[in-house]
Amino acid sequence: MPICPAILGHPTTEYLMAYGLMDQFKAQRGFITYNFEALRDQVMKNLSDQTTLLSQLSKLSIASTEVYPNNDKSYELVKRCYSIFEELANDFQEQLENYKLPSNSSFVLLLLAQTFESAEQIYQCMKYVDENIPFGRCVKVLGWNSSRFDISLLWDALDCELWTIGIPICDHNNTKSITVAYKKSDVKLQFIYAENLF
Repeated sequence: MPICPAILGHPTTEYLMAYGLMDQFKAQRGFITYNFEALRDQVMKNLSDQTTLLSQLSKLSIASTEVYPNNDKSYELVKRCYSIFEELANDFQEQLENYKLPSNSSFVLLLLAQTFESAEQIYQCMKYVDENIPFGRCVKVLGWNSSRFDISLLWDALDCELWTIGIPICDHNNTKSITVAYKKSDVKLQFIYAENLF
């Protein structure tokens, strides 16, 4: 049995090792992926005498895939795609009301609210049958390509009274991970930017 801080510092592993139940260990196989598509708008706005904003990104669409693990080691995939045109749909305001989102919310905020709901279902698929085994309610959300831009497109959606943003893991230029907790439940989403992680 290998001994290292990453293994011993994990509550699930500590519990299973302490009670000799390592044969019941389950890898976290459920996760969510997402990808933004954005348009570059030319702005040409003078911010100061020496600074001009040439362009800014506008959200066009966001796609996500939710991966639900089954007991037989197979997966169930649920794919979602939202675009700026969703905001023009007749039932958009109704969907916002269902998730108790402000009426001026964007399609990104709606997708984020649905992602928290999906994360709860993914957690239910991954948790242990024995309720005594500690298991975190954090579901990984993997972002791909252009992660510097993706986080900038997510910030306004993350700044909402329905959830709490944790301290990001980042260096000077690149955010590597952010954990966001849903206030209505114990579910957390850990946004991980695959290209910047290593």
